Amino acid sequence: MQTETGRPLMSYQVRPLRADDLPSVTEIYNAACRAKESTQGTRARSIKEMRHFIFEESPSFESYTCVDEGAVVGWTALTRFRLSEDVRHTAEMSLYVQKSFRQKGIGSHLAHTLLSRARILKLHCISAFVFKDMPTSVSFAERKCGLSAVGYLPEVFSYGGRYYDVLILEKLIEP
Repeated sequence: MQTETGRPLMSYQVRPLRADDLPSVTEIYNAACRAKESTQGTRARSIKEMRHFIFEESPSFESYTCVDEGAVVGWTALTRFRLSEDVRHTAEMSLYVQKSFRQKGIGSHLAHTLLSRARILKLHCISAFVFKDMPTSVSFAERKCGLSAVGYLPEVFSYGGRYYDVLILEKLIEP
């Protein structure tokens, strides 16, 4: 399908995240923090901090970017849930899409790419944390990713003198 200009409607490509993607990945992440959309926090991270988070601190099982005409417009990662050996088959899913590229299938494509890899990685459980008062994000996680709400953490996140509930979602990966 094409637009009136002849450009493909969706010309994006999903590929493994590379170190040279970090400036764009960091920018997308920081925009989500400023918009209070990230349960990771509201503090912007530097490129060095993102490199540490994705590749070193809790090395990701898999990370992907979505690229449109050479520009990174979204990214996703499965990171270790905890460093404990007892939960080595559980990963936390993070997914961020640049605001102007939302509702174009990019998030779905990133999620399906990552979730299809979970079985190959022999993961048993994928978890995600979403603000309870963000119905669009909750709906996306449930409808597009197949995650189910399993509980929530009341008033665990604080921003601007207000407390927010965080919904816990998960998906069990069939062997």
